[in-house]
Amino acid sequence: MGEAKSDLETLFGLVGKTALVTGAATGIGREIARLFNRAGAEVIAADINEAGLRSLERELDGQVRTVSCDIGDPASISALFGTVEYLDVLVNCAAIYPMRPFEEVDPALIDRMLNINLRGVFFCIQKAVGIMKRNGGGSIVNISSVNSMRACIFDNAHYGITKAGLNSLTTTLAPEFGPAGIRINAVLPGGVATDQAMKAMEEFPVRGPMMQPGRVPLANRLCAPSDIANACLFLASDASAYVTGQLLAVDGGFLVS
Repeated sequence: MGEAKSDLETLFGLVGKTALVTGAATGIGREIARLFNRAGAEVIAADINEAGLRSLERELDGQVRTVSCDIGDPASISALFGTVEYLDVLVNCAAIYPMRPFEEVDPALIDRMLNINLRGVFFCIQKAVGIMKRNGGGSIVNISSVNSMRACIFDNAHYGITKAGLNSLTTTLAPEFGPAGIRINAVLPGGVATDQAMKAMEEFPVRGPMMQPGRVPLANRLCAPSDIANACLFLASDASAYVTGQLLAVDGGFLVS
């Protein structure tokens, strides 16, 4: 039994691997950083929220390297990856999702969201691919959203289009860099119970199909950040060694309901 457990820990673990997680100070990104740390990875946590990064350092007893980075700024991304010599895993989790009625979305908001949610991920992948090709391969996991595939909640179209672009980036790059041993997948969360999401729901009248009774088959609870982290661990680990170009929905069955 002990040997079997060891084999499973190797298959699903990240011992000896270096993982960079963006948006790691809070919410889903923080939960991913925590889980990867428990799985044995050397974790690099990047975020613009320096207070959140310091809190993460304290929580993990310093067993994490934190880097302040603005994913919306290509120069900041270059500085981040300038500190990374070896990389096995990249999780692109940094994103913003300020809800706004469609009629009130202005060009400045669209530009800001595209810069962080899509353009920033593009350049993070570009930097990571260069490192991973030199080091023999790796795994890239993009955090997308079921809102990229169908209407989930209203007043959020500007967010959905950035994540639809991220899906395209995932499926376009996966076959290009697969021969180099680089796997690229995306996780599509459903409604996730993060502090930020709960605050938004309190301040903004959330409407849409996902809020209707019976539209989420596993609707006994909201999706937890740990559900998303678990999916990311699978895609980062050797357990998914033959998986690339996939859009994995972790949504309680919403997309198939």
